[in-house]
Amino acid sequence: MKKLVITGTLLLIVFAVVFRHRIFVRDPLGKIERNGTVQDGARLYINYFNDVLVEDSGNKFLLVQAPAALPGVPQHLFCFTGMLCWTDADQATIFPLDGIAGKTPATMSGKDVSFVDESGAKVSATLR
Repeated sequence: MKKLVITGTLLLIVFAVVFRHRIFVRDPLGKIERNGTVQDGARLYINYFNDVLVEDSGNKFLLVQAPAALPGVPQHLFCFTGMLCWTDADQATIFPLDGIAGKTPATMSGKDVSFVDESGAKVSATLR
C-alpha cells in the first residue's frame, strides 16, 4: 500500500510538470479589480508561467497568455470549480474579444496583469 501511494504521488508530480502550461490553479489570495473596483465574486487562476485565467461571478472566463498577451475566451476549458482548470493545449485556443479589447495587448509582469475586457473596462489582476 505504501509503494502504491508513493508511486501515485510521483506520477502526479510528473504529470503536473509535463502539463504545467495547461494547468491553471486557483490563486485564493489574488485580487481582481475592474475600473478600480475590487470584484468580490471573481476567481483568479494562474499557471506555472503566470498566465492568467479570470472567472467572474457569472461563470464567464477570460484568458491572458504571455506570448500573445491578448485577452480572449478559451475555446475548450475543463474546470474543477474553485480548484483548477485545464486548457486544450499549451497555447490555448481562444476566441478573441470584440472591439478594442481584442486589439489591445495586456500588460503582464510577475505580480500584475492588466487588460481591457469586452465592455471596455480596465481589468487588473494582482497575483500573490
